[in-house]
Amino acid sequence: MPRILGSVPYLNARPLLAAIPAGFEVREAPPAELAARFARGEFEAALLPIVDAFRNPAARVVPGPGIAARGEVLSVRLFLDRPLAETFTVTRDPASHTSNALLEILAGLKWNRALPPPAQGESPGGRLLIGDEALRALGTAAVEIDLAEEWFRWTGLPFVFAAWVTVNPRPGLGDALRASAAIGLGRRDAIADAEAAKLGLRRELCRHYLRESVRFDLGMEERRGAELCWRHAAALGLTPAAGPLRMLPA
Repeated sequence: MPRILGSVPYLNARPLLAAIPAGFEVREAPPAELAARFARGEFEAALLPIVDAFRNPAARVVPGPGIAARGEVLSVRLFLDRPLAETFTVTRDPASHTSNALLEILAGLKWNRALPPPAQGESPGGRLLIGDEALRALGTAAVEIDLAEEWFRWTGLPFVFAAWVTVNPRPGLGDALRASAAIGLGRRDAIADAEAAKLGLRRELCRHYLRESVRFDLGMEERRGAELCWRHAAALGLTPAAGPLRMLPA
C-alpha cells in the first residue's frame, strides 16, 4: 500500500513534490478541503495551511520544507476597485483558511478596520485571491495589496503559509520530504518553464515566483513568524489558545 501524502494543487508546491520517492502517492486538494481530509485521517502527512496546523492539537510539523514568504509573495493578494480606505467589503477565497485569517489579522490589528464579506446581492469592494488564480489576476485591479508584504512590513518577520504536517508519521517520512525538496529546489527553473504553459502564465513570472517570492525552508525566522501569526489569530478567536507549532524531532 502506498503512503498517502496530501498537497495543495498550486505552483508553489511543485518544487516540494518534484522527487517524492517510490512508495508514496500524492493526492491534491484546495487548502480548505485538504485540511478537512487531513482531519479525517486520509493522509500520513499533508502540506497543510498553517492555520489548520494551529487548530489541530494532534498535528506535528515536519522540520524543514514548507511554503513561506519574506515580503511580497504575489499569490495571496487583495484586488480592490478603489483605495483600501474607501473599501468596505471584501470577498474571501473559499479555498483558503490561512489567507483569510491573515486578512482578518491585518484588517483588525494593522489597518484597524472591519472588512466583512459583502451581504447577499451586494457588490464587493474587493476580493481576496490565492494561488495560481491570484498569479493570473496580477495587474487586473485598480489597487492590489499583497498580504505577505503587508505582514512583513508590519512585523519584520516571514509569513508561513503551509508546512508538512503529520499525526502518526512512519519511519523515513521527514527524510523523504526533505530530500524531495532539496532536489526540487535545484529544478525550479525547469519546473517554472513546464508549469507556465499549463497555467497560462509567463515563464519569467513563474521563475521569479519560485526563485524570489516563495521561501521553501522553515527556519527559525519562519517559526517566529508562524508563532506571531498564531498569537494574533488566537487573540481574534480564529484559532484555539493552545500552543502554536508542535515540531517533530529533526
